[in-house]
Amino acid sequence: MYNPQNKKTYIFNNLDHAPTITLNGNSNFIPMKIVQLSNMEEIKLQGIRENIIEKAIKEKKISDKTNINVTADAITDYDASGRRIINYKIGFAYAVKKGYSAREDFGAGKYHTEESGAASSLLTIIKTAFDTEFAQYVKAGKKLKVKIRGTADATPINGTIAYDGKFGDYQMEPVYKNEELTNLTLTKATGITNNDQLAFARALGVRNHISNNIEALSQMDTEYDYYIEVANESGSQYRRISVEFVFVDAFK
Repeated sequence: MYNPQNKKTYIFNNLDHAPTITLNGNSNFIPMKIVQLSNMEEIKLQGIRENIIEKAIKEKKISDKTNINVTADAITDYDASGRRIINYKIGFAYAVKKGYSAREDFGAGKYHTEESGAASSLLTIIKTAFDTEFAQYVKAGKKLKVKIRGTADATPINGTIAYDGKFGDYQMEPVYKNEELTNLTLTKATGITNNDQLAFARALGVRNHISNNIEALSQMDTEYDYYIEVANESGSQYRRISVEFVFVDAFK
């Protein structure tokens, strides 16, 4: 089975007539019914995306130069006891064409999601998805991992950008920079003095929006991880956010 959305090919057969237990022992094995479900739900997610984008373009929040991508994949994993499980990963990301991002995405020094038409549209897609088609995965007490990525360009910050403290104060907060674990401090008193902090503030804005607008997620055992990136070049096209939700053992 070829999935044109994620460009992956899945092969399910038993040509050697191996016992079912052998097939299930394959760490990459995903039952056909779950693959089919994932494919169908990704199509539904694409429909939600198209409806939100169409509305956002009509309201002039974004244009067709903003490209929002959504994905849904079932992935194999193991729990703490070594038991093989199947997680459900749902991803949301966007990119704005160079020359349009300054108007449709974050402006220089901005970090509130409502200041970016692209970020606001992406978060509207997330809320709509979890309020409707994907609400079945939002279960109280179940494990959820949320990976939020905030980025910034290389434009130097001269002086200090005021941080209004809306997302709280953070002292030595664990974050991943270029996929390696480090820590950051961000407080209202000291403000934003470097691009690492600015990227972090954009990621915090996403968590704040999710917490305030998708109440059902707060009932889950949720773990948030922050990832930041600072581009080597300057330009508004490098200021953006993305979010990935992993529902652990989702099909149990």
